[in-house]
Amino acid sequence: MSINIKKILHQHNLKHTKQREAILKVLAKQKAPISVEELYDLLRQQAQTMNLSTLYRSVETFSEHGIIEKIFSSITNTNLIQLQSRHHQHYLVCINCHKMIPIDYCPMDELLGYIESNFHFKVIDHQLEISGYCDTCQP
Repeated sequence: MSINIKKILHQHNLKHTKQREAILKVLAKQKAPISVEELYDLLRQQAQTMNLSTLYRSVETFSEHGIIEKIFSSITNTNLIQLQSRHHQHYLVCINCHKMIPIDYCPMDELLGYIESNFHFKVIDHQLEISGYCDTCQP
């Protein structure tokens, strides 16, 4: 994913720093959500020196501004992050290696319409995780 980091930071009235740029560059390369600890390791592999507490503060700032989204995986019991996507995604999660495979299809659309119509309930968000074994981990 190619993003204009300076433009994104400017749109959200955030100061452009090398650390913020490095964080967003790493997140833009990810195909699935990652933990803050994984992000920290990836930044260190690129020789980016950053305190873990600074990284957590930056992640929180990006989340508050809608630049990244936080996802809780009940299967891995982990909070994960990714760049804010234009559409929501659901995931297949391997219970062995914890690999997350995005699904670009929402099987919930029909159900959510039914819920809103029949229960007069305004759905704000939903998450769907399907657990199993990826190709590599299948017994």
